[in-house]
Amino acid sequence: MKPTLHIGILLAALIAVGLLGDAWRTARHDSQQLAATLAAQNTVIQQAGDREKKRDSELAAALATIQAQKRTVQTPQQAAKQLASVLPPLPLPVSIHSPDLSVPLPPGETPSTSISIPQPDLVPLYDDLQDCRASVIQNDALKQDLADEKTRSAALLHERDAANAVARGGTIWLRLKRAAKWFAIGVATGAAVAAIAHR
Repeated sequence: MKPTLHIGILLAALIAVGLLGDAWRTARHDSQQLAATLAAQNTVIQQAGDREKKRDSELAAALATIQAQKRTVQTPQQAAKQLASVLPPLPLPVSIHSPDLSVPLPPGETPSTSISIPQPDLVPLYDDLQDCRASVIQNDALKQDLADEKTRSAALLHERDAANAVARGGTIWLRLKRAAKWFAIGVATGAAVAAIAHR
C-alpha cells in the first residue's frame, strides 16, 4: 500500500510540476508578445509625437512671421501698400487710392483712402472672406481637438508604461513578493514530499 501512495504522490507532483512549467512558459510567451507589441506601438507614438512637434514648430514660426508683419504696418499708408499682398489671388488687380496729403484738407475732414475692386473680383473676394471665417471656426475646433488629443496621448503613454511594468513583472516589491510566495510554496512542497518519503 505504501508504494501505491508514493506513486500517487509522485504522479501528483509530476503533474503539478508540468502544470507550473506550462503556466510559466505561457506567461513568458505572453509577456514577450506584450513587450513586442508595446515596443511597436511605442515607435508609432514616438513618430506621431515627433510629427506633432514639427508641425507645432512650423505653425509657431508662421504665426510669428505674420505677427512681425503686422507690427511693421503702423500707418494707413503702410497698410494700403501691403494690403494687396495679403488679398487672395484675384482675376483683376485691386486698386488702392490714397489721398495726397500734401494738399491741405478743409477743416473737420479726415483723409480717406478708396479701394477700387473690379466686379470680377467681388465673388472670389467674398468667397475668400467667408473661407477665412470658416477657417477661424475650424481653427478653434482644431485647437480643442489637439488639446484633447494631447490628453489622450498622455493617457496612452501612461497606460503603455504601466503595461511595460506588468510585462516586466510589476514593481520590484511585487516581483519580490511573488518570488517569496513561490519560494514558500516550493519549500512547503519539498517538506511535504520529504515527510512522506521518510514514513
